[in-house]
Amino acid sequence: MARRNTPEPRVPLLCLDLDGTVRKGKTELGRFVNGPDDVEVFPEAVIMMRRWRDAGGRIIGVSNQGGVALGIIDQRSVSAAMMATYRQADGLFDKIAWCQHHPEASDPEMARCWCRKPTPGLIIETALELHGATGEIYPPHLGLMVGDLPEDQECARLAGLDFQWAADWRAQAQ
Repeated sequence: MARRNTPEPRVPLLCLDLDGTVRKGKTELGRFVNGPDDVEVFPEAVIMMRRWRDAGGRIIGVSNQGGVALGIIDQRSVSAAMMATYRQADGLFDKIAWCQHHPEASDPEMARCWCRKPTPGLIIETALELHGATGEIYPPHLGLMVGDLPEDQECARLAGLDFQWAADWRAQAQ
């Protein structure tokens, strides 16, 4: 079998936290996003996502949804909220991934994981899935993580990505 000599395309990857970054979260809503009726995407986030996409980049959403492990919310409600987020963001996400674990869960399987931010598991998993689907690679030096919490900033550092605070990122839409 002949080996291809064409290099894999290098594509910038935008990694977005969801609550408080792309959509209103507990701070803005006064409650957690518990289903699709709670989803309200920031219009400025959609503008910034479109700019990234128009420049040839890929976009993923990464979110901690520990309420599943704590029994506060079920998987179906989280999935419905993610689909509502995708639709309100004009379908600009290539993938949305979430961690359903929480360190205070009573079930040990739900209490420990490699995917809950600040660990970079969701970013790595999603980049590998996109690579399998597209043949592209996503070098960290071309990537950006945007978030509103210190755990997002630490996730970016651990993944080797540049980081920007959500409010500063959205303000660039003006």
